[in-house]
Amino acid sequence: MTPKFIAELAAVGALAPSADNSQPWRLNWTGTVLEIAHAERHADTNVFSARSHATLLGIGAVAENLDSALSANGVRGNWQWNSDAGQPYGTVAIDRVPEGFIAPEGPARRHTNRLPFRSDALPAQLVDRIGALREGANRIAFLSEPAQRARLVRLVRISSEARFCNRDLHKWLFGSLRRSPAEVASGDGLDIDSLGLPPGGKSMLGFISDWGRISTLNRLGAYKLLARSEVGLISAAPALVCVSGATDSRSVVDAGRLLNRAWTELNLAGIAVQPYYVVTDQLNRLHDGTLAAGFDAQIGAVEREVHQLFGLATGETLHMILRVGYPKAEPVRSRRLALDQVFADAS
Repeated sequence: MTPKFIAELAAVGALAPSADNSQPWRLNWTGTVLEIAHAERHADTNVFSARSHATLLGIGAVAENLDSALSANGVRGNWQWNSDAGQPYGTVAIDRVPEGFIAPEGPARRHTNRLPFRSDALPAQLVDRIGALREGANRIAFLSEPAQRARLVRLVRISSEARFCNRDLHKWLFGSLRRSPAEVASGDGLDIDSLGLPPGGKSMLGFISDWGRISTLNRLGAYKLLARSEVGLISAAPALVCVSGATDSRSVVDAGRLLNRAWTELNLAGIAVQPYYVVTDQLNRLHDGTLAAGFDAQIGAVEREVHQLFGLATGETLHMILRVGYPKAEPVRSRRLALDQVFADAS
């Protein structure tokens, strides 16, 4: 029988954020260690492999949740990580298995808010605390000065233009949406109600869900209009939290830890958060040759400006942008896969 503590621990770990709520992980209890391994879900639409940057961020976020739960229970974890994102990614051995379990508040409170935020400035003490967070070679930049934010928003817009012209990403996005009650109840992907769409927004999504239709409209410049719409909320945000650091697989896992820690602390402080991954995703596509045709020069220029804006060294990148601010309303939250779909007792 699985120890109750281990099952509860795995449930907290699995509350981590992932690309469009894809939850690309599997937690396995061997009787001595808890493993984090890759789980490919919806292979026909998935664009992120086991070794992809987006997946590794999610794995780091799972590890951060697990450590948060272990700490809340006074349990020490001993981590071992495989090189180059081998499987399993890593294991954690714990010094004891308590009978009871204390759930930390943070992982359950962390969520995405895609609704408009208030324009109030964030408290200086909170900005300083979040800005001082570090994990391995990764760090945080807090952009609240208008010129800096406008500069980064421009890079988001250019990157969004490239994304809206990418057939694989179009397939991934619409494959991730959950519309019917049965689809929403499945527990992964994005509940369409969580997007905070304006009146007519669902109909518009349905209209552009056909790649043949949107590719035709893109020849008339639709991708530019869609990208401008994409940056409306981030342009109005009072601050942007940016995680950057090295690009080797272990550093990206560490970046996922740092991302999750900052996001959780912000939510616990009553600050709303929405992640923007599009810049990093397009930079990765520039290097692996999967950009939409015709965007290499533009995304190359984006990369150079990202390095200037954040003072990045060779071998470093921007891992994630978070739009942050005080919420105007509580969002709908996408659901999670059942525990038996993300956890197994292999002992």
